[in-house]
Formats: sequence, structure tokens, C-alpha cells
Amino acid sequence: SSEPSSQPSSQPSLSPSKSAQPSSEPSLNPSFSTNPTSEPSSEPSSQPSSEPSSEPSSEPSSEPSSEPSSEPSSQPSSEPSSEPSSQPSSQPSLMPSISAQPSSEPSLEPSISSQPSSQPSSEPSSQPSSEPSSEPSSQPSSEPSSQPSSEPSSEPSSEPSSEPSSEPSSEPSYQPSVSTMPSCSPSSTPTEAPSKPTGVNLFYPIWVKGNEGCRNDGDEPDYMAINPTDWLSSSMSACCKKFFGGYLYESCLGRYPPDHDDCNVMLYYPDWEGSNKGCVDDGKEPYYMLSNHQYFLSNTREECCKKFYEWDFYSCTGTMPELTNGEYYPDWSGGSSTTSTCLMDSNMPDYMLSNQAWYLSTSLRKCCERHFFWDINKCLGTNAVGTEKWYVKYEANTCVQDCVGVSPCGGIAEAWDEVFSSKEQCCKEKLSWVARCRFN
Repeated sequence: SSEPSSQPSSQPSLSPSKSAQPSSEPSLNPSFSTNPTSEPSSEPSSQPSSEPSSEPSSEPSSEPSSEPSSEPSSQPSSEPSSEPSSQPSSQPSLMPSISAQPSSEPSLEPSISSQPSSQPSSEPSSQPSSEPSSEPSSQPSSEPSSQPSSEPSSEPSSEPSSEPSSEPSSEPSYQPSVSTMPSCSPSSTPTEAPSKPTGVNLFYPIWVKGNEGCRNDGDEPDYMAINPTDWLSSSMSACCKKFFGGYLYESCLGRYPPDHDDCNVMLYYPDWEGSNKGCVDDGKEPYYMLSNHQYFLSNTREECCKKFYEWDFYSCTGTMPELTNGEYYPDWSGGSSTTSTCLMDSNMPDYMLSNQAWYLSTSLRKCCERHFFWDINKCLGTNAVGTEKWYVKYEANTCVQDCVGVSPCGGIAEAWDEVFSSKEQCCKEKLSWVARCRFN
């Protein structure tokens, strides 16, 4: 017909017409084919399709899609995007890119690996880590750190450092090293004063014409050392008297004066065969002490007293320590049953001076309360005054009052007696089986 139909046919034409040019107006109701055409269009449509095609195009589109694809492409792009993404991806790439040079700016949020890298860095970082590693490295660093660590290592290194430190440590080592050989370089400046000799040296005679005398420098000949009772003396005067009597005696005494503290003119020994109250230096020690002088003789009175009279040290030396806990002490000289008092006359025994915290007190009352609490009134020197409370007297099967006088006073209660505010309470607590206690 010369006029087109107003409605399309329900069935497509089996022999459709083929126009040389497409129509200038698209169809208002275009047909939909169930299968794509066998020939694609030569140019893509100006508007993207609402759903992507099942097969990718051979060339990428010039504009990115508004929504990314659910799966990454199997091949990376030849050129990265010109703008990085604003947020990092939640999952790291399985095939990360490898740059030839590191980035000029570090990452603001670097990734944190759960395991260290299998290869260490060729150079250490310029800044130390805020926390040390839990495991030390198997190889030491080629150069020590410029700053020491804030905490020392719990175990010393097995090898000493090749160069010692320029300054000594402020604290000595708890486990100092012990060298088997002396140092190859001695100290540049020796000590100003040599160390004092140890031990006890006896006096021996020196027969040098014009310089006769006695010395105790430990250089006596061997024949004198093995026979000390014949040749050696505990004092210079005894040696001079024995070997240089007469006109040489006085010159002998002043020939070799002591040149330092340990060269004493007299040596001390325990006076066991005399008063036995301390150490003396009169040169009259028994022969057995002279034969074993290193044990029995001492350079000072203090050394002798400490060795042989330690329990009576202060009496032996004639000294008194500082009294840090007071000067009152318990007087047990007559026996504690007959003497109940404290004194302050500085005559306390040495054993009390050795334990001042227990035996000495700063006041009379404190001393009496500690050492004579059962008889404190006698210790204080005061007349006893009762409390007028009640305490039990078992020998009378009744309770009496803590006071002095006629009944019901029963005398002053002892320190160990338990007192009560009434007779009834005393009888109930102490003599409950004695019915007449409350009425006597």
C-alpha cells in the first residue's frame, strides 16, 4: 500500500526490505532481537549500554566506567593512572609492582608485615628504632652505635671490644674480668703512697759497725727467722737490751726510727697470764707467742682486742662507741630478782654496747618498761598506788581489791594479774565454781 500501517505487524517480515540509507527518524517502537547481529556496527553507540557485554572489546574505552569491575584484569595496564586513588586498597596486590628507585616521599600509612623480610637491608637506617628487637642479630654491626643504649645488656659480650672506652664507667662491673697476664703497659703514674705491708714483723739486730740497731722491716736473715725465740723480739727496746746493752743501748733505740705507721716500736699480745683484761705491749709475751707471732702478736691494740677480746672490745681498747639509742641500761649486777633498776653512768657492759637497740633506752621509764615491767614502780623509784579494781587471790578463794589497807584490799596487784571493774565480774570470770566468792 502507498501508506504505512499505523501499527507494526506482530510477525516480522520473512523478506524484509533493505534500504540504501537508514531512516532519518528512528522507530518509535524498535524491534528487539534475541540474538545480536552477526556483524557489529562500524562505530560504537554514543551512549554506553546499561549492561556490559559478555566479551571485552579489543580496545579500551576512552573514558573510564562510573563503576569499577568486580574482578581485576588479568593483564596490568601498560601505563598507570595519572592520579592515584584517594584510599589504599583493603587487600594488597598479589603481584606488586617493583620500582627501579624508591619513592621520594614515604607512605603516610605504611603497610606492616607480620614477618620480617628474608633479606636484610644493605645499609642500616639512619634513625634507631624506638624499641629494640627482641632477638639480637646473629652478626655484630661493623661499627658501634654513636650513642649508648639507655639500658645495659643483661649479659656481657663474649668478646672484648677492640678499643677500650675513653672514660671509665660510673659503676664497677659486677663480674669483672680476670686477666691471666699483667698488662703490657703499666700505669703512667704510680700511686703516691705504697700499700701498707701486711702481717706482723719482729725486731732483729743489725751488726753494722757504726749503725748498730734493731729493725722490724721483715728482712731478717733466714737463720733468725727459723729460730725467733733466740733472735727476734716483739719490741725495739727488748731487742736493743738483748743485743746492744750498755753504752750502745740508747743509740740503738734511736738508730732506726719507724718510718711509717706499720713499723711499730711495740707489738701487742693478749695478757692471758696477767690481769687478762686486755692487750699489752710490754715485750713480755710468752715464748710460744713469739714462736707463732703472726697469730698472737698484733701491730695495734685494736687489732689485738678484736681478735682476742671481741666480747669486751671497748673495755680492752679503752674507747666508747657513739650511743645512738640513749644512755639508760638495765642494772643486773645484783641479779634481776634483787635489783630492778636502770642506770645512766656509762658503765654498761660491752655486750650491751654491741646491741644498743635492745639494751639502751632514751629515758628511765622506757628502760624500766622494757626490762623490769613486772616491778616497774620499784624500777622508777615511786610508791605503788593501786587501781582499786579487783583481782583474784586463789589461796583465799575470793577476789580482792587492788589497794593497800584493810579488807577488801588485798595489796597491790602484780603486773600479770588480770583486774576487773567489780567483784562480781572477777568471781564470775575467775572463781565461777566458788559460790561464796561474791559474799566473802
